[in-house]
Amino acid sequence: MAGAHYSAFVEEAFIKPIRSVLIVDDDYPTFDEMLDTQIERDKGTEPARRKEWYNDPARIKRVIGSFRTPQRPLLVDVHDGTNVSAEGEVRIASHLHQSDLLVLDYQLDRTRPGDGSTAISIVRGLMRNDHFNLVVIHTSEDLEGVFRETLLSLMSAALQPLTEEEREKVDALLFDAEGEKEGVTERLQRSVGTDQYLHARCHSTTFLRTMGNSHQPYATFRAESDEFGWSSDDRKLVLRYLLLRTEVSLQPKFNPEGTSSLTWNDGPTKYIAADSVFVAFSSKTDDDDLLAELLEALNAWAPEPSRLFLGKLRAEMDEFGVMAQRDVLESRHALAHWYRRLLESKGAARRWLVAESVNRHSEQLMGGLLPRVEDFASRLIEAETGSGTPVDLSKDHFKIDLSNPQEQQKSVREHNAFVSSKPPEGWHLTTGHIFKVAEDYWVCVSPACDTVPAQLSPVRLTAFGERLPFMAVKLFTVADGKQLKDVQTNRYVFIKLDGVVKAFCFNDPASDLSAPAWHTLFADKRGQFGKGFSFNVFVAEKGSRGMVQKRRQAHVVAQLRYEYALNLVQRLGGTLTRIGLDYV
Repeated sequence: MAGAHYSAFVEEAFIKPIRSVLIVDDDYPTFDEMLDTQIERDKGTEPARRKEWYNDPARIKRVIGSFRTPQRPLLVDVHDGTNVSAEGEVRIASHLHQSDLLVLDYQLDRTRPGDGSTAISIVRGLMRNDHFNLVVIHTSEDLEGVFRETLLSLMSAALQPLTEEEREKVDALLFDAEGEKEGVTERLQRSVGTDQYLHARCHSTTFLRTMGNSHQPYATFRAESDEFGWSSDDRKLVLRYLLLRTEVSLQPKFNPEGTSSLTWNDGPTKYIAADSVFVAFSSKTDDDDLLAELLEALNAWAPEPSRLFLGKLRAEMDEFGVMAQRDVLESRHALAHWYRRLLESKGAARRWLVAESVNRHSEQLMGGLLPRVEDFASRLIEAETGSGTPVDLSKDHFKIDLSNPQEQQKSVREHNAFVSSKPPEGWHLTTGHIFKVAEDYWVCVSPACDTVPAQLSPVRLTAFGERLPFMAVKLFTVADGKQLKDVQTNRYVFIKLDGVVKAFCFNDPASDLSAPAWHTLFADKRGQFGKGFSFNVFVAEKGSRGMVQKRRQAHVVAQLRYEYALNLVQRLGGTLTRIGLDYV
């Protein structure tokens, strides 16, 4: 739970940017309904009262009024969900990014009491879009049941299956146990159900330890398994097997397009968080200050400071993006010059100029917004200072113990990869692209201006045709876990591959003075990428009768940030221009 000082920044990043609310609830009046009611009364007839809000309109007014205070006069719209199929609700979900907050009733179909399938379909739809969506499920149903059904419906299978050897071991253990005490397999299966499964998913790194200590929710399983003298490893294996059985039984409820990255809290303040949606839960019997309950849920989630920075940046873009673009548009002569060049260009040259123009526009736009985000970050750091040690606060926010040497080393390597490299971008080979050929990794060190397909000189085109000559340096793998005391020697490269940071060296890791292994390679189609940053490269290799050019498949796996790529280009230049001295 976030402290009071931190909660203020959570509110600033996520609550204050809210400008509009959409309520989807069949218990709320719509504009059409209110107008129809007045029309009926004008005709002298009393309209049929089909909705519950007629019995207590004050409660509905309080909910809407909570969004319409002088401090937060939000735009509120209501959709009652009637006469719309589940598929129609899903289509509505694709447009909900136009509202900053969705208040969603769990049971939208009165003919199916307790059924939340339509509401869940809407939330699933929100998980598929590219916007971050805030949702409050506001229900009169049992909150525990609503939370659990929603959580299971957003999940996907995630447990690691047993190997064939492990499965045979489980079968043998259960067979022997059944021989000692008939019916034990059934009792063990009853001791591991949805409660245990959700706990294991939520605490994936510690649930086996919890079971080993006979703590809930595994106390019954532990008591049953203790009767057979199983070892600790045997109990863990059987528990994993039973959890997998439970996962299979729950799969009909799972989201076919779900994610394993869900986080949630099933305590008094309930929430479910995914990459693109945050769901809070509120009972209609509460005070109906839904923004306050949403903030409470966000505080329970305790988003890390980096997420707050990015949330503030998104909010500033929405709030002040139009004003920031004014400064960009003032440079009308430069903009006209850029646009004329775009219109005059053709083919690959146009593609390159479009990318450059978009980059320049976006850099200027961000320059007008970043000072506000920097102010937010500065205020947050100032508020945090003094509330704990830097190590303790980092552990509290990120669940990383930097006093642990292994965790500290991993954090340093991730920092090095983050500041020096990024996922590949662009449409052709350029300076800093790291690519893989067979099992070898290479980095392109030719100057960027020499790799633009549209700017190849006629001499090169005549000599090499559609093949782009470029210089590349072979990267040497550094052993995982090795501490690099000479990391500041400007010869190391850190990139993230399949979620793991790998370190490479620009020359022989054993010798700082060794020369890099550089080659002149030739990229097919002037270095333009095919599908998935792939291209063909011609490599000079030793053949039976001399050197031959072999065509190889290459794939760009990462890209150095410009200053780090330029460092390697300069280092290679120093190597190529060094002078041999005849000292004795």
